Amino acid sequence: MSTERKIFRIRIFHKVLVTMMLVAFIPIAGALYIAVNQIERSWRDNVGQQIMITSQGLADRIDGWLDMNLRVLSQNAALPDIRSMETERQNPVLKALDDTYEWTYLAFTVAPDGQNVGRNDDNPLTQYGDRSYFRQVIQGSPVGQQVLMGRTSGKPALILAKPIHNTAQDGRNRLAGVIATAQHLVDVSDATAQARLGSTGYMMVLDPSRQLIAHGRPEEVEGQLQDYSWHPILSAPGADQRPVIIEHQGQRLVGFRQDIGLGWTILIQQNYEEAFAPLINARKDALTVGAVTLLLVVLIAFMLARQISSPIVKLTEAAEGLSRGKFEHEIVGTARGDEIGALARAIERMSVSIRIALERLRKPT
Repeated sequence: MSTERKIFRIRIFHKVLVTMMLVAFIPIAGALYIAVNQIERSWRDNVGQQIMITSQGLADRIDGWLDMNLRVLSQNAALPDIRSMETERQNPVLKALDDTYEWTYLAFTVAPDGQNVGRNDDNPLTQYGDRSYFRQVIQGSPVGQQVLMGRTSGKPALILAKPIHNTAQDGRNRLAGVIATAQHLVDVSDATAQARLGSTGYMMVLDPSRQLIAHGRPEEVEGQLQDYSWHPILSAPGADQRPVIIEHQGQRLVGFRQDIGLGWTILIQQNYEEAFAPLINARKDALTVGAVTLLLVVLIAFMLARQISSPIVKLTEAAEGLSRGKFEHEIVGTARGDEIGALARAIERMSVSIRIALERLRKPT
């Protein structure tokens, strides 16, 4: 017992169908691809500009605040009473400085040996020789700084220090001491909390040692200083030049960093889905349009392929029958005005000619 195996053959229907699909779909797919790419480039630029503008706005506010505090220190360091390094002359100046700037809670001076000389409060004089801000100035830095956790506030506080110079007998400036102020970072914290992007974008401010100074979510900075050197934005290549896309704790984020005064760093991050929501929607719309277009192309190509191939198949069957002397096949398409119609009429004439020839052969001579 033998079985017949059906062998798939590529027929004219399949060729016409595939050709029409390719001819129609490739330009449409190309147009959609170009349009989506243009939208993507445009939106990436838009997101980048928004992030950098927001970051620069915060940077300007913090730099302005720092510059003001440093100028206050420099101006007071140049006063004769402060340069005298005498407690009785310095204390009134330090108290006035504290009273003038509400965010300052301590103003004090330190001798080169680290001993506290003057201060605005009535607390006992303290030894500050081991403090990093003091050592920075003593070692020649024009500015000393240190971020500490406030004992009463439970929030980061900043100590800034500047040198106090006196003129020696040889006309040279000599280091007479250090003037410093400790201030709450209320302005920095408020500015950071207010600088947001949508519902998921926020800013962070780090000091030179990568400790967290301020956060867009204020509760993140309460209790203790946090080391943020682990943050992926700090190590992301190019994140200081343009926003980059990073993966962090299972989330896809858009990140950017900007260096500002005193070696501080601003970090900004936003969820990718929110930042690029219009782009994601555009991609979905493009896929939907592409799928619908493909379906329509397939349907139209199928109908046209059938319209072209079906009469050719029937005409082929008719011609095959004529070659075997069978004339019962219907000749279809004779009324068409295209090449298929011309072929049908030719086969019809051939059928008539063959019948006439056969009838003549059958007549007795």
